[in-house]
Amino acid sequence: MLFLSTGTAFATPISGIGGFVIEADTITGQDLMLYPGDGDAENYSSGEGYPQGVVELNGVTIDDLKLIKRFNLNQYNVADANARLVITAGSGSANVTSGQLLLKTPELSATNAEFSGLEIDEEKTANTRKGIHNMITLRAPGNATEASVTRQVNLTGGSNPGLLLEGAQIRATYLATNTITLPDLGLEVQLDTNNNGNYTDPQDYT
Repeated sequence: MLFLSTGTAFATPISGIGGFVIEADTITGQDLMLYPGDGDAENYSSGEGYPQGVVELNGVTIDDLKLIKRFNLNQYNVADANARLVITAGSGSANVTSGQLLLKTPELSATNAEFSGLEIDEEKTANTRKGIHNMITLRAPGNATEASVTRQVNLTGGSNPGLLLEGAQIRATYLATNTITLPDLGLEVQLDTNNNGNYTDPQDYT
């Protein structure tokens, strides 16, 4: 419901620290920024946010999007079983598209990644409640030049997209976007009553 509401922001965790899984055939976006941060996590209760990477993108296009949230039904006194909520979109003739996007992730992988105008910058930062003194920021905009620095390498970069991920699998705790289009939207609840990892059991619980 949070995903479909205005603002399209949600934070719904799975096992470990918590979170949900984002899978896609391809993800492209412009003006990538990746920097350290923290965020809420369901199973992490130290009193401070769990360290995570914060991703900012513009003009995002996603092919064959799948969002997966797993639940242990024991904690709801429903059944001795597991369930998962699966949201799919962009698997037909049209892709998922969004405007500005912010994602918090403790784990991200892809079979292939391409960047345009990649720049990694280390800098001194003010003290934070985590005691962080140094920060590394990764940028892949359409143009990563910095006029005040003389470079031996031309970092004008290629044309956007600043980022291309193929075979992406992202574990996330937060996702927000100002606008999003979800063609061929589907939502399904799947059950695993014998805890074998196959979510194909009949839905006998209400």
